[in-house]
Amino acid sequence: MIKLLKIEKLSEGNLVNTSVFGAIWGLAEVSLGSFLHASKIPFRGAIMSLVAVLILISARSVLKYKGSLILLGVVTATFRLFLGVGFNITPFIAIFMEALIAEIIINRIGFNRWTSVLSGILIMVYSLSHGLIMQALFLGADIYKVYYEMILKVTNMISLPENVVLAIIFSIPFLYIFMGAIAGSFGWSVGKQIQLLMEKE
Repeated sequence: MIKLLKIEKLSEGNLVNTSVFGAIWGLAEVSLGSFLHASKIPFRGAIMSLVAVLILISARSVLKYKGSLILLGVVTATFRLFLGVGFNITPFIAIFMEALIAEIIINRIGFNRWTSVLSGILIMVYSLSHGLIMQALFLGADIYKVYYEMILKVTNMISLPENVVLAIIFSIPFLYIFMGAIAGSFGWSVGKQIQLLMEKE
């Protein structure tokens, strides 16, 4: 693990490219993230994690040095921590962990479309578990019971059977996995296009 956290000495080009991708991800976190947080729409954490997958995988096509995604995560997390609305450590942890997951997978297995897909899946699985764990820590485990009762109340209003409600709830992890795979594959394609454009310059 210590070896995975080591970052190669940066060239000027790598420093510039890392700063650019960090600024893009950071601005997305501050602008879109703050908007989603204020709007209280469901699955806002999942939306931001999909953005993270897209940026991490596409950035990796350009940032080829070891530890690039960890550094990118640190830059973005710091950006989000100090420029976001309020001082909230939770997004900092989430951003860093997403970058760490992608770095470990790609560093250990290699960088290709399949590892991009795997990284996307694992990041989305982490995103789902992160939200559940953090809510339990800050609000108590009973929050899950409250959510379930709220869902039952709404579904009873529209006459949905309880077994249908349970099926919908249990399908959510599979939806996260599917979307993570799509985002990872799309990020790979976007990264390759960015790489081609940079090579033509």
